Amino acid sequence: MTEEGTTTTTTTTAEAGDNGAGARIRQLIARVKELEGRVSELTPLAESAEKYRAQIEEVKAASKAEREALRTEREIAAAGITDAEGIDYVQHAYSRLPSEGRPPLAEWLGNKDALPKAVRAYLPEAAPAAPAAPPAPVTTAMPKTNAGTVTQTPPATTAWTPESIMRLSPAEFRANAAAIKAALSTP
Repeated sequence: MTEEGTTTTTTTTAEAGDNGAGARIRQLIARVKELEGRVSELTPLAESAEKYRAQIEEVKAASKAEREALRTEREIAAAGITDAEGIDYVQHAYSRLPSEGRPPLAEWLGNKDALPKAVRAYLPEAAPAAPAAPPAPVTTAMPKTNAGTVTQTPPATTAWTPESIMRLSPAEFRANAAAIKAALSTP
């Protein structure tokens, strides 16, 4: 019995000598196990967050590329090139310029003399200072075949044929719309 008592006394003395260190160690071990459980719960969430972060970065990159493409198309359209093939060719020709010292697109398009011939072909011609005068309607007098009859004034003939109307620019057509209507409505 003395051995048991001695052992018990020794253990009690060892615990008393720890000043509560054993209890603190047990408490910390329990805390570590609790935190390990939390980590195992949060690991899948962290992995899905990384997946979403990667998706966000992809969307940002795509959005930036789309905004840049839209800006480029706007600058090309501002220069007067609206044909889809022309826009594609201008973008191609501009991208072939060396990246170092490449002027901004609007400035490059503004210097018409330095542009490649293929790009110049898509640029609109300079607007005329004044629209061309519309052709004046030609009136031809009928020959007098019978001087003794009552003369009727012949209807005024006009030069507004479908072919001449088709050759008019939109501005010329708007300027002569009233005359064309009047000429075509007379019997």
